[in-house]
Amino acid sequence: MPGELTFWVQMAANGIGLGALLLLIATGLNIIYGINRVINLAHGSLYALGAYFGLTLVQAGVSFFLALVLAPVMVAMVGVLLERVAIAPIRHRPMLYSLILTYGVMVLLDGLSRYVWGAQSHSLNPPAMLQGSVTIGSLPYPTYRLFLLVVTASVMTCLLILLNRTRVGVAMRAASTIPEMVSMLGVNMNLVHVTVFALGCVLAGAAGVIAGPLLTIYPTMGSEFLISSFVVLVIGGLGSLRGSAIAAFLVGMVQTAGYVFITDYAMVVVYVMMAVILLFMPRGILGEGKFE
Repeated sequence: MPGELTFWVQMAANGIGLGALLLLIATGLNIIYGINRVINLAHGSLYALGAYFGLTLVQAGVSFFLALVLAPVMVAMVGVLLERVAIAPIRHRPMLYSLILTYGVMVLLDGLSRYVWGAQSHSLNPPAMLQGSVTIGSLPYPTYRLFLLVVTASVMTCLLILLNRTRVGVAMRAASTIPEMVSMLGVNMNLVHVTVFALGCVLAGAAGVIAGPLLTIYPTMGSEFLISSFVVLVIGGLGSLRGSAIAAFLVGMVQTAGYVFITDYAMVVVYVMMAVILLFMPRGILGEGKFE
């Protein structure tokens, strides 16, 4: 029985860790769509770019914790350039334009990553203080996964405070529903769009750095997480942060259990779950989803 209990707890821990990563990535996608009305298919590539930037900084002698701050900022700078040069000129065109454009950016960024860092896989070692495990109750829990949960909870708390307790956050939320009125009140909408896009890129970059010690770093590593993140958005409801939080951990648990019991069909189970929820709750599990 103790062995069985340990197995289930470890599987749950892995599912929660995967859900935390999905939450960071999907939240970035969600706020970009919710305010800018752009579905960014290059978001997974920006997540991979965060992992590569973190790897490069650590290899250059920068501490992992400092890299966790600097790499997302570097990804945000790339995101701002992308938003100003590519997305802003087609903002008022149908969403299909941005979908095609960001898909092209995804291919470009994946190719650049392969050119700069090579096609081989890389690994990022966590700092010594985050290696090993801690005992919770009578069960061991990996220290780094606990760190992942703490960072995710901290980031989401800061994001909620920003959106709900600051004037910038109020302007962002207002811009998602009544952009014309916000513009008439003197708010610079271009600045709002850039800030939101940069914030989404920061979340993707942070997820990339955190994922480095857990997963293999390779040029197309963002593709799988991008697909899972879209599943989270559909289940949680486009534009719903609360729904995305619930959906991320739900997908993380189901996907992890699938990899354990039916490895070859793990994602099939996730897609079936998404289809069922979409059929009966088209606006997400909380009914807060928005549609273009």
